[in-house]
Formats: sequence, C-alpha cells, structure tokens
Amino acid sequence: MKLIAALSAAMLTCAASVAGAQSLDLGVTTDYDTGGAGLVAEYHGAPAFSSGNWSGAWGAAGRADADGDAWFGAGFALNYDLSETLFVEASFMPGYYVEGDTVLGGNLHFRSLLGLGWNVSDRGAMILSIDHLSNGGLDDVNPGSEAIALRYRLRF
Repeated sequence: MKLIAALSAAMLTCAASVAGAQSLDLGVTTDYDTGGAGLVAEYHGAPAFSSGNWSGAWGAAGRADADGDAWFGAGFALNYDLSETLFVEASFMPGYYVEGDTVLGGNLHFRSLLGLGWNVSDRGAMILSIDHLSNGGLDDVNPGSEAIALRYRLRF
C-alpha cells in the first residue's frame, strides 16, 4: 500500500505542475486476471486538435496495484462525443512497467485503452474503461494484462 500511495502522490504532483492542463482523472482499478485492486491517475493536456465530435490531446497516465505492480506512460488520447452527456475515449501510451508480483516481461510496455464516459457536470465526468498492457513481443515473456477502471475526470 505504501507503493500505491507514493506512486499516486508522484503522479498527482507531476500532473498538477503541468501548465495548461485540460483534465485530471483519478480512480480505482482492478487487474482482470489477478483481481488485484489499485489506483489510476491520468492527465490530458489542452486539446491538440478538435474537429466536430472528435478531439485529441497528449497525456500521461499511471496505475499501481496492491501487488506492487505499476506502470507509467505518455502518449495520445482521443475523445469522441456521442451526445452532450456521453463520450467514448481511446488512447495509446508507451511507458515503463515496474514488476511486482505480476511478471509481464521487460519494462517497456504499451497501454491501449477504451472507455465510455458520462459528463455529470460542465467540469466533471465518470469514465468506465478497460485497458491492455503489452510489451508488443519485445520480450520472450508477453502474457499481457487487462485492467478495468472507474475514474472521475475533473476538467480545469
């Protein structure tokens, strides 16, 4: 639990110090395979583009669980507005994996994410997402890992 607290504090500190922030997500997660509970944080910068219902931004994310596993990465996130209240989110972020009890092979891992969000206010949203971590076959060991998360997004 100390690892989760330390990693969460580091992610929040980094996200809060970035100028021109667009949104910060905080939430809980569980590893689909092991059931390990954890925390997630995700930062999205100001939109790099916006066209119709589409928008995209650079971002950074991290997740850590009670098994001592953690991942931090950065990449690009897309949003597609289905309506004024519902949206779909997708992202791809390469990052660094810290091995705890779950052996995924190597430290370089790619996270792909798909989520469904609900705008609960002008500044807030709830997002249910699933993500997949993989080293993309760069290591002989590559079982991958899936996680389900429930996040709250604060736009500022």
